[in-house]
Amino acid sequence: MRVKFLSWGGCLLLLGCLTGPVWALGMEDFGNKPLNAGNFQEWPGIMPVVNDPHRVYHTWVNGNEHCYYRGDTKALNATLKRFAATPEKVHEVILLPGPAEIRSFRKEKSVIYNWSLHLVGGIAKAMLEKTQENGFWSKYPVLTVYVGETIRLDQLKIPAGCKVLQLADLEKRYLQGLSSSDPTVQGMSLGSLAMLNPYSERNLKAIAKLLEDSNSRMQIHTVRMLAEFGRLAKPVLPALQAALKTKDGQLRTQLEETIEAIETAPDRAAEAQAHRKLVEQIQEFCAGLER
Repeated sequence: MRVKFLSWGGCLLLLGCLTGPVWALGMEDFGNKPLNAGNFQEWPGIMPVVNDPHRVYHTWVNGNEHCYYRGDTKALNATLKRFAATPEKVHEVILLPGPAEIRSFRKEKSVIYNWSLHLVGGIAKAMLEKTQENGFWSKYPVLTVYVGETIRLDQLKIPAGCKVLQLADLEKRYLQGLSSSDPTVQGMSLGSLAMLNPYSERNLKAIAKLLEDSNSRMQIHTVRMLAEFGRLAKPVLPALQAALKTKDGQLRTQLEETIEAIETAPDRAAEAQAHRKLVEQIQEFCAGLER
């Protein structure tokens, strides 16, 4: 089923732009019904990857396109081989701790997946130009793999010629993006950093600094993302509580929601430990590729 929606909003609909309202057209579909090759002419040879039968979900927002897949390591290795065979100058593969999950546009469904394909075309290319300074988005197709029980590093085969990145590489990009003078890049970096690794005190402290930003939308976005850190964010509670004096109703509401989320957050020590273990395993795997 394909759902279309047209909504007002900031460029948060394009992953966090905070510069002003725009019209955003988005589409999503579930399952693996073949997508039209005519919509992917910018990326020759990509259709065998796009229409892999393991695709479970697909989204398109103003040209910012993601395909999500669920399968085992054998299926992923076949996808990696097809991905590496495309005539692109760069074949970027990102390895991150899994499992991965995404909510549908209306948050009615939750989709678990093991790897995803990201393509940037259409109007979203304007965002691509904004982010070139820190490489937030690539102009080439990017395959992101989520390592865990289903995707095993000891069975993973990275084809020759692929550029492999890991968590530390992305965190470096996003931390640099926080200091950008462009609120679009800043907002995108903020949100991605919080979602990517909500177990990092360094990320928490870097994001918390934006509570003092003069842009009210950035403040709201910052407060919202701090909730992702759960109990780890307790040290910022005094600053959040002090900010409740604001006359901005939207900001105050978000502050109240985030404060409650942090105060009632469950213990995620086990999840954090598992996350760190996977990060270390990915680091060892990547080091082995360089030998």
